[in-house]
Amino acid sequence: MPTLLMTSCLLSSTETTHLSLVIKLELGPKAKRHRSMDAPLADVCRATSAAPYYFPPHNFETTKPFNLVDGGVAANNPTFLAVCEAMKEQKTDFHKFVILSLGTGAANESGKLEDDNSAPLLDILMTASDEMTEMYMSKVFQYSGLEQNYTRIQVELKHSEAKMDNSSKENLESLQKIGQNLAKNNDAKLEE
Repeated sequence: MPTLLMTSCLLSSTETTHLSLVIKLELGPKAKRHRSMDAPLADVCRATSAAPYYFPPHNFETTKPFNLVDGGVAANNPTFLAVCEAMKEQKTDFHKFVILSLGTGAANESGKLEDDNSAPLLDILMTASDEMTEMYMSKVFQYSGLEQNYTRIQVELKHSEAKMDNSSKENLESLQKIGQNLAKNNDAKLEE
């Protein structure tokens, strides 16, 4: 019988009814103490990926009702949330952490407008959230003299590759190739 090594998993999702951020899924024995957070994994995955404009909020109940949208609305890059949660769980500060933050790709959207000449608001908000987290994390580690303990790997994508609704076979193959090249090009950095 396999041993459960992971007891907590940080998955961010935004609760639309009460406008709060739900950020943690408890696994194993801890889940028994937090019945409201003991949701089926399928519900958690649908909630954390329910991107506004693409998918409706995901509704489900545990001991209370949830109406959740994509965690990227509030924390597109959840590194800061993960560090805070780890500090709480481990009862230590960030000086003992070595962090590898993996992005999912970002398009250079400067000057890009929608077909109707409007600004791509969702993209702007998610990019701003991501960049603020990256700036904060890199500066905190840099100013603490621990820049070697924080690595962020993010690839720049073409606009067509980064579109959340582009699930064409060609785009998926292109993204897979980009990911493989990214891993190969960062092999030395990952070995550190």
